[in-house]
Amino acid sequence: MHLIKKDTNIMKKIYKYLLLTMLTSGTLFYSCETIELEQLASPNALSPAQADVDLLLNNIQMSYMGAMSSFNNLGGDLGRTDYMFGRNYFNNYGSGTVSGPWNSLYTSILPDISAIEGQHSAGNDLSYHLGVSKLMQGHLMMMLVDNLGDIVYTQANNPTEFPTPTLDNDQEVYTAAIALIDEALGYLNSVTTSGSALDLFYDGDISKWIKLGNTIKMRANLTVGNYAAVISASNVISSTADDFEFKYGTNILQPDNRHPDYNSDYRSDGANVYMSNWLMDLMVSQYGDVGGAGHTDPRRRYYWVRQNWRTPGSYALYEDVDGRFGDAGNIYISNGDGDGQTLQCSLQAAPSHIEFTPDEEFWCSVKLGYWGRSHGNDEGTPPDGFLRTASGVYPAGGMFDGRADAFPYVGESISGTYGQKVGLGKGGGGKGIQPIILASYVEFWRAEANLLSGNDGAAATNMENAMTMSIAKVQSFGALDGAADFSQAPDATTVSDFIADIVAEFNAADLTTAVDGNGYPVEKDKMDILGEQFFVAMYGGAADSFNFIRRTGYPRTMARSLEGNPGSFPRSVLYPGGEIQTNPNIQQRTDLNTLVFWDSGTTNPAN
Repeated sequence: MHLIKKDTNIMKKIYKYLLLTMLTSGTLFYSCETIELEQLASPNALSPAQADVDLLLNNIQMSYMGAMSSFNNLGGDLGRTDYMFGRNYFNNYGSGTVSGPWNSLYTSILPDISAIEGQHSAGNDLSYHLGVSKLMQGHLMMMLVDNLGDIVYTQANNPTEFPTPTLDNDQEVYTAAIALIDEALGYLNSVTTSGSALDLFYDGDISKWIKLGNTIKMRANLTVGNYAAVISASNVISSTADDFEFKYGTNILQPDNRHPDYNSDYRSDGANVYMSNWLMDLMVSQYGDVGGAGHTDPRRRYYWVRQNWRTPGSYALYEDVDGRFGDAGNIYISNGDGDGQTLQCSLQAAPSHIEFTPDEEFWCSVKLGYWGRSHGNDEGTPPDGFLRTASGVYPAGGMFDGRADAFPYVGESISGTYGQKVGLGKGGGGKGIQPIILASYVEFWRAEANLLSGNDGAAATNMENAMTMSIAKVQSFGALDGAADFSQAPDATTVSDFIADIVAEFNAADLTTAVDGNGYPVEKDKMDILGEQFFVAMYGGAADSFNFIRRTGYPRTMARSLEGNPGSFPRSVLYPGGEIQTNPNIQQRTDLNTLVFWDSGTTNPAN
């Protein structure tokens, strides 16, 4: 008889594959409007005492990840790092806005944690499971408070006694969430192994979960203005090795576990996601690489892939390789005519409220072949799937943009593209990430806390550290695109010059500056610069940009909405419609003006 030894790592990979198949095909698909806090018992379901605690933990992790993805999308839209469709804020952010996260907490995470606690109380040491689960619960509670204000807590997950639970005060829920984080850290500090559990984030590394817990508390302190605690926070996420993110795969079927943006953009019919004109314009600068070191953001070629050489209504560059018009190697500007078939706005005048403002340059089209949409654009979809800018290798696992910023003209007609086209399986195959809390974010938090505490020098150092971390992480994703041409990739000198340029701009800027008659800063102040760089680093994981805008009123340079009167910028969003329908103790709001307890009501002129 031969002893067959089980390979634990292989078994975990198989288990993860089967788990993702099960979860993707079932538990992650929630209706936006059929949400109830009541969990009905099923005669076919396992009792809590019979449930597999490892599967419960994984369902908690996937439910949490789905909720954070929703918050990333919301923050990206409001923070202009993504494109917001729709001209009216109230219409855009209706009763389905946070239905997914609400459902994740109340109908998935809380019941599953309760089941784990029951088995833990019965004598099974499930400290690891409870530590990880309660960290996610606490963070998700904070996120719901940040977006809604008052939420259900003390009467949640108890349908027998409280079939229609009431709302708890948002500040009290925040306090309770911090207590949950402390409780979770107590569990994690008492164990040394994750046991048989499959960890979808940190692969069972308890030390990293502990750092995450401390980091979530640090975020809470920043949110409520406890800057001293932010500056002195220790044992937090401090390197990219500790980054809290969800990693996607390259499977197409059973399950399709590729990054959602990759799924949308790398198709046979072309790209389907519009990129933010504001963010692209900010990062490209005036002439891209041709403008010299220190002018264009090193991350742009990793964030986006251009599929055309010149966007209608804007300009591109070309290099006269053979000297047909002057000295060989001269670079010329080529202005493009409008094209109503593919970019309708290129034949239109700028909306009157953004005429003669910085937004007039990019409200419709962006220079050097970048093709996206601006904040609030609600036009239909023209035939531009192989023209618009697509998701890049970071964070979506797509392609690296290896085209030169100046087209090498050798006498041939300049039309179409540089040969960069999205397609099935191209680039990294979708093996991207969903950023949640990265080390660069933590340094930006410290920068904000130091700046608001009067320590400008420390803030500059923190911002420099954050940018260095962010750029290094983004550049590491280039390896996912094995077919990429990296001849145009920014080198170490380009990166260091760019960082030094931004830091010098920050150091030279005033603490506060005035705005002109249209609400744009006459000159960027320190918080404008800090905010811009924080938002750039949050691309793909921008949940906290919504907080930053309401907390600081910055950055004031963000794109204005294409609608001259888009309504009040959200201070909070509406409660889920399904909960309103079934729970008479929760009254729906009639506007988006309710302030969360930590929100001082500071107005950003961009909104």
